Amino acid sequence: MKTYDSILDLVGRTPLLRLRTGIPPDGPKAFVKLEFLNPTGSIKDRMCHHIIMKAMKSAELKPGDTVIDNTSGNTGSALAMVASVMGLKAILVTPEKTSQEKVDLIKSYGAEVIVTPEDALHHDPEGCYMVARRLAKENGYFDLNQYDSQDNVESHYVSTGPEIYEDTDGKVTHFVAGIGTGGTFSGAARYLKDRNPDIKAIAVDPEGSIFAEYIMHNKEIEGYAYKVEGIGSDVVTKAMHPDVVDEVVTVSDKDSFTRARLVAREEGICGGGSSGSVAFAMEQIAQRLGPDDLIVGIFADAGIRYLSKCFNDAWMQRHGYLPKMEARGR
Repeated sequence: MKTYDSILDLVGRTPLLRLRTGIPPDGPKAFVKLEFLNPTGSIKDRMCHHIIMKAMKSAELKPGDTVIDNTSGNTGSALAMVASVMGLKAILVTPEKTSQEKVDLIKSYGAEVIVTPEDALHHDPEGCYMVARRLAKENGYFDLNQYDSQDNVESHYVSTGPEIYEDTDGKVTHFVAGIGTGGTFSGAARYLKDRNPDIKAIAVDPEGSIFAEYIMHNKEIEGYAYKVEGIGSDVVTKAMHPDVVDEVVTVSDKDSFTRARLVAREEGICGGGSSGSVAFAMEQIAQRLGPDDLIVGIFADAGIRYLSKCFNDAWMQRHGYLPKMEARGR
């Protein structure tokens, strides 16, 4: 009989599933790592579990303490879940653009949610990043600070990267993932490259984010608003390690959302908007590869968190991503 003692025992070991949408029949094999099968439905369970357990083992955290971070939603639910199991209090600060499904999920674990203006930039005192840092400093809370935490990177070096390498028998040739904080990409890519320097690590960035220009040209530009959640940034983060990036693919909101819907309809794999970004990028990459190549992409969270957004016809039409005549059944 196979049983588990804690929900935390179910973090990680997510499966790889064959992706066919957009991949040439005579081209490379393509697989997506289904991170929405983690307990709270996203890859952020790995990071929060790793950081909190490490802090508790070192006595930096103890039951009854408060942990805090800014979040676009997924880190929030992951941190709230881990905190609830470990007897901690959690406060999450999130921008208005975060879907209501994500906010409600965070609250379901008993965490407090503070909502900040959507248009506030990274260093705006009223924005989610600065509010979280201020509250942590003023109150002595444990600050997860996923944007700059090297433990964020480490969590994927010791879990996500090894799983990909082992589950492909070391045959992975191309690793594709969105970059938000950069932790997932940097940690997993570094592990894979440590095992085989020939593996290509390809980052996916939304139009409007500053990452692509910074990573490829070491140039900091001013970003602009975009709708896809969980990837991209308006500031350079310390969890993003440009030295492990071989290429950046920039994807529009429209391509992200329409591809997420297409993959759900054609293959029954319902990932969020950033999963659509990754799937779209995987198609671009696959066009230039052959049957001996093997691509692994990260599907970071589930489409069920975006039923009021990219999987809602009215929302898609309102933002110009879906013509009215194409809405029914799409």
